[in-house]
Amino acid sequence: MTIARLLFCWVGFLGWVTPAFADEPITYAQGSKLMATYGCWSCHSGRKAAKGPSLQAIATKYASDPHARDVLESSILNGSVGVWGSTAMSPVAVPPGDLKSLVEWILALHP
Repeated sequence: MTIARLLFCWVGFLGWVTPAFADEPITYAQGSKLMATYGCWSCHSGRKAAKGPSLQAIATKYASDPHARDVLESSILNGSVGVWGSTAMSPVAVPPGDLKSLVEWILALHP
């Protein structure tokens, strides 16, 4: 096999693999699955307030906040109280990769 052909194959391989490593938004189904995995659906819904605020309300509230990602990640990991009323949110142990994806997915739900 010639060097040119090997190089072509390698570049083609990288082009095929690279999207898996990119910070691409997750699909609605993937976000919904993360919500189910970590028990988020027990207090939150997509559009209507339940025990906690709706995901759409969260996305809208933080749409113009440059610190939204940090605030939401902290609220998920440490819990919170007083942001949406007197109901406390318990801390949820979400691994860093899933946490980032989940927060990005929630913020993307802003209409």
